[in-house]
Amino acid sequence: MLRTAAVCTAAVAALATALSASAGTVSFDLVTHSANVGFLPQPKDDGGDRLPGTPDDCAGATYNPDGCWSFNFMNPAGIATPPGYAEGIHSMSGSLSLDVDLAAGGAVGVSALVFDGYVAAGKPIAHQRLVNPGDPDSGTYAASALSNWALTATFNWYYDTPFAGAGPIDMTFNDYVWTGFIIPASELTSAGMDATVLDDPLGYFGGESEDFEAWLLAEVAPLLPGAATHLLFAQGEAHPDWTNPKMGMTTEGIVGATIIATVPEPSSLLLLACGAILASRARRRLART
Repeated sequence: MLRTAAVCTAAVAALATALSASAGTVSFDLVTHSANVGFLPQPKDDGGDRLPGTPDDCAGATYNPDGCWSFNFMNPAGIATPPGYAEGIHSMSGSLSLDVDLAAGGAVGVSALVFDGYVAAGKPIAHQRLVNPGDPDSGTYAASALSNWALTATFNWYYDTPFAGAGPIDMTFNDYVWTGFIIPASELTSAGMDATVLDDPLGYFGGESEDFEAWLLAEVAPLLPGAATHLLFAQGEAHPDWTNPKMGMTTEGIVGATIIATVPEPSSLLLLACGAILASRARRRLART
């Protein structure tokens, strides 16, 4: 029985790797900290970076130095230019699906995007979705350390903010660009970081690439599920086509996001595969008796 279980475990692990790395739709779950309560550790106009768990985090009961690993920010016109992004910032949870070959790289499409979040306790939930799922969104992925595991994707999405009330689409974005990387979880080591150059594309970390890579190893890698095969990090920003006087947002403002996500744990398909392996071995045992 132990030998059978070991065979099943090895087969399932191999199938999980093959499924997650082959061409086709790959689902990612946003990484959220257990203390993800919706606040970044920086108040408006603070000089800190936008990534938590770093030395310049703002302390205090109203800030959350552990949460908001994936977050949306809104910088209305008139608020201080960077680092003024903490105005209207909130954490996100959710998932996205990419049409991508994680083993070979190549073309990338965004086939699904479902993000939820809130600015503060008591505020309505904000929703982010693709404008028209199935649109021919495009991008590229370079599946090698030499190419810095680089990801670029362009897509259309909408944002239902809590400021105008739940339901209506407040902002839409066309040709919105994500830049970042998708790195195999096995490369999240000191040796893996030495073989590549990773950084946050929009510079919210505020340091050298070596500092950002150290942050990935110290703060992000320990949070990844044990079955995670890849880590996605992407950022993008754009001007909205929407104005709301309650928050000061105009078409001159900036909206953007930082996405940290992983390929989730093996699906039920893997459990079915395991069952098939066990059933096959059982049939062979019966045939020998």
